[in-house]
Amino acid sequence: MILFSRDVDLARFEPGVFGTWYLPSQVLCGGANGIVAGTQFTASGVDFTAAQVDAGYVIYLESVDGAIKGAFEIVSVDDSTHLTVSVLRVNTNQGAIPVGSASGLTWRIVTYNVQAYEVLWQLSQKLGLSPGCSSEYSIENLVDVGPLRQVSVFGVLAAVFEALYVGLDGQDVLVGKKEHYQRLYGKAIERLSVQVDADGDGDADRRVVPSVVRLVRK
Repeated sequence: MILFSRDVDLARFEPGVFGTWYLPSQVLCGGANGIVAGTQFTASGVDFTAAQVDAGYVIYLESVDGAIKGAFEIVSVDDSTHLTVSVLRVNTNQGAIPVGSASGLTWRIVTYNVQAYEVLWQLSQKLGLSPGCSSEYSIENLVDVGPLRQVSVFGVLAAVFEALYVGLDGQDVLVGKKEHYQRLYGKAIERLSVQVDADGDGDADRRVVPSVVRLVRK
């Protein structure tokens, strides 16, 4: 499934949505029996494959002594019981950075792919592409989805903080963050410009901005 942003992209802006604040209904798995050794993580009795954990997800780890505490990137799912994890990296070309070594870790893996897909739908509507619109072109025709990553991050975080706030009192910080990311999302959409390969030859044929399509090459 194509998504414009991944959980690890969110963690670069707001690691707290995997630790201090998170949606319990979107936790894939977790416990208090985690073991990390450098870049290797395991926890007995857990099947990461069955839980649909994937690279680009985020795992929150906290050791008893607090030496390890925070959101870390899942670099790969090595098998059903082992993950390669890392301190947040600049990009996927960088090698995994060791987290440390500890056992008895409190841990959880929560994903916001649901919100990421909703934002993808919104953005495809604004760009006049399917699946959000009935169009001859879809997000599959985009030459490069890179320009949509940060827009998606802002939209997802606005949705997450909205969901976190619902039903709670005295959570002004969550309201402030929601409004902050809504503003960033709106401004990012105004700047948005992507290219579409209309005939499948690998070259850009159209430049697309929200609600406007301009021909750039015959």
